[in-house]
Amino acid sequence: MSRHEWVEGEASFEALIADLLAAERIAVDTEFHRERSYRPQLALVQVAFDDRVALVDPTAVGIASFGEVLCAGGLIVMHSCAQDIEVLAQECGAIPARLFDTQVAAGFLGMSTPSLGSLTERFLSKRLVKGDRLTDWFERPLRPAQRRYAADDVAYLVRLHDKLRSQLSERGRYEWALDECEQWRRPPSPPPDPEQAWTRIKGARQLKGRQRAVAYRLAAWRERTASDRDIPVRFVLSDMALLSISQRSPAGLSELNGLRGVDANHLRGAVGERIISEVQRGRDMASDDIPVRAAPTSPNVPASLQPAASLVAAWVDQVARSAGIDRGLLATRSDIAALLAGDEHSRLATGWRSEIAGDGIRSLLAGESALAFDAETGLCLEARASAEPCG
Repeated sequence: MSRHEWVEGEASFEALIADLLAAERIAVDTEFHRERSYRPQLALVQVAFDDRVALVDPTAVGIASFGEVLCAGGLIVMHSCAQDIEVLAQECGAIPARLFDTQVAAGFLGMSTPSLGSLTERFLSKRLVKGDRLTDWFERPLRPAQRRYAADDVAYLVRLHDKLRSQLSERGRYEWALDECEQWRRPPSPPPDPEQAWTRIKGARQLKGRQRAVAYRLAAWRERTASDRDIPVRFVLSDMALLSISQRSPAGLSELNGLRGVDANHLRGAVGERIISEVQRGRDMASDDIPVRAAPTSPNVPASLQPAASLVAAWVDQVARSAGIDRGLLATRSDIAALLAGDEHSRLATGWRSEIAGDGIRSLLAGESALAFDAETGLCLEARASAEPCG
């Protein structure tokens, strides 16, 4: 079991913050629940630095002060950081000023979204004890097994950073990894727009006219209610109930009874009355009054280049294998399509991706190179003797 400190008093937390502000590297992880809330509920913050591991109880201290540590400039080492950054930004109002994600970095060594356990076993010959996915992190006091699992989540991250940095530097990829980690150092997305909530319900877009308008009104009310009460939207009204009500458009509480997904809680008091009120507002709406945000469009690859898309994708696959880089990290099919469509913001157009694959694709499109097949090496990019068009 990793030795650790349990921090649940303001005095000890302030002392820990002072020590963290002086640290050059800090491993950070969080435990949270979101199954019964609209927003994630932070239950534990784990940190490791120098030779120390600390578990901080955010329900007992002013955790917002931890934002100072995130902003101080020390390198924050995390594993699969996206959700942790989301909850830390929510609770501390800050994101790491400098970030190294071990899962992202391992992709530059050919590992595809590896778990923390697989990294510690491969690089440190340390097998982590698996935790209970159903554990209650708000339980107090935490049991020894829970504390061990939480402490292990940060205890080895700084050592992993050393190993990964060494191997990446040998291959000239450490700066690539830092650049990629920088892309994850971004504020969380804004909360869902209630006006667009209906578009996120499977089957709602198939509704027409009055039915769609009722679904729009009910979904917006449901989203706002869930946010205000900090409960999951399904606790307000299930998707099945919402669609059933939209299709039938009941005029009164008695007509709600018997609709699929509608339970007793929806048939009485203020909730039932509000449902009927939103149904009536939807019935009174014109279909043109429903706001619809344009869906993201796929890159418009010219028809002349569409036959090349699959061939280029196959070459990118091989480039990733040859370079020992996770294929999903190098480029998605959307990235390839964006470059073929001439999108200057395609991820393949700049940085390390351009160096490895993007420049080759552009030379291929310009007629300066051609793809050839070799039985031993597979597809390879070769300079053309002439840049004249084929035909």
